[in-house]
Amino acid sequence: MLIEKRLRELEIELPEAPSPLGSYTPALMTGNLLFLSGILPLKDGALLAEGIVGKDVDIDTATERQHAG
Repeated sequence: MLIEKRLRELEIELPEAPSPLGSYTPALMTGNLLFLSGILPLKDGALLAEGIVGKDVDIDTATERQHAG
């Protein structure tokens, strides 16, 4: 099953990837692994959370996802 089709079935809409804010590669795929760097929890350009999960940010906030519709 295509990933895009499964996301639609689950009514999950992914936001556009933000432009890098520095001189780095935001994503690198090697084999079946995807490494991400510098991806911040932004929504409409605003930072949603800052800190360490479990210390500064609670688990519910860290794992919250937005559904389409």
